[in-house]
Amino acid sequence: MSRLRNDVISGLILLVFALALHLFIIPAQVDSMNEGPIALSPSLFCHITAFLLLLLSVGLVVSGLKDKKARTARDMSQIAYTVGRGATAILFSVLYIMAMEILGYFTSTILFMGLFLWFSGVRSWKGGVLFLSAIIPFIYLLFVKALNVILPSGLII
Repeated sequence: MSRLRNDVISGLILLVFALALHLFIIPAQVDSMNEGPIALSPSLFCHITAFLLLLLSVGLVVSGLKDKKARTARDMSQIAYTVGRGATAILFSVLYIMAMEILGYFTSTILFMGLFLWFSGVRSWKGGVLFLSAIIPFIYLLFVKALNVILPSGLII
């Protein structure tokens, strides 16, 4: 029963946050362009993120309502492991954001994407290099060249 309540409560909190993000935070914080469709608006990716969060929170509520089995000690240790990995990922993300100011966007992205790939269990360095050599030019072409986004530049690049 506690799992049911925890999943449903977490899902409802995320659902409220996603709605607040879509209705209040994004319009107040992201400059909107009065000209052209939303597809060309700076808030497009913000609204996509809010929508995905909304879908995931609804999924969490539905799965919490469907799953009626009780938690076991094994489930609790799995939850502790998952929370620990989540906290580590958040720490890596904070370090990544701080490293952007020093190393620059592309250098820190290459470094931390490699770290996240390793953290996620990818042990093939060839696959990691292949992934990074494909995603970095894609990010450069999309954001720098096509969308004219100014990315952080640091001491290195």
